[in-house]
Amino acid sequence: MPNNDRGDGGDHIDRADDGDRDSDDGGLSLKLPPIRLPSLFPENFRILWPAPGEGPRRRVSKRAVLAAVLLFDIVDAVLALTVDSSAVVGVRVVGGALVAATTFGTLGVGYVWEAVAALAGFGELTVAPTLTALFVVHLLR
Repeated sequence: MPNNDRGDGGDHIDRADDGDRDSDDGGLSLKLPPIRLPSLFPENFRILWPAPGEGPRRRVSKRAVLAAVLLFDIVDAVLALTVDSSAVVGVRVVGGALVAATTFGTLGVGYVWEAVAALAGFGELTVAPTLTALFVVHLLR
């Protein structure tokens, strides 16, 4: 017979282990009514940042894209040659990856080589105009 420290004859020991307990045995239960959250955005809400495959309604000219990527590559090259800060390198790489991904879609994965070169300590190699080269490849596709 199990040890009974309560002194009530041990009736409580087997009752708790029966397994055929009802859900209405006096235990605490909490039931909430169905919750419905209000809509956060209106039905016609659109994000203005263009994603690959979902371009803006008005097409951007190829000259404007070429000018933007050339300007980015020039600023990137100047920063690569003059600033030797890991924070600036991180901003350059992340910014270039975002521009490459939104402008060229899957082709923008080619920009990863700049991140690898910067992380390996070859920051001088990132002077190459990668976005402009991706633009030319995109035109030839």
